[in-house]
Amino acid sequence: MMITEINLIVEDLARSHAFYSALGCELRPVSDSDEDTTAWLSDGGPVPVALHSTEFAAWWDSSEPPVAPGSTTIDLTLDSAGEIDALLATAEQSGGTVIAAARPMPWGQQYAIFADPDGYRWGIKSPPRQA
Repeated sequence: MMITEINLIVEDLARSHAFYSALGCELRPVSDSDEDTTAWLSDGGPVPVALHSTEFAAWWDSSEPPVAPGSTTIDLTLDSAGEIDALLATAEQSGGTVIAAARPMPWGQQYAIFADPDGYRWGIKSPPRQA
């Protein structure tokens, strides 16, 4: 099995397109039709998936409402810890909500969480600590 897409169902396509474009995502239409109202978010690489218990997820995301089965958090690793605050500011200015400011995690990365205008949660991490 190979995961090839993560599909986000959004309430307002134009708003979401503007939001993700502001974050630097390159979106292209699914079809060549000008009448098509679907966008495709593509990163061009494999998509890792992690399974977390609700107890573990509540530890790294203690916001309200609490995460629950069926919740989604998509993690992005940035090139440097210094980029986290800038991305959080862009997300907020574009209609998102900062859920958790950047903080050091025990495994050596800075980690922050924001939600897009539809409530999808995004975790942003600094590069892993070098051994």
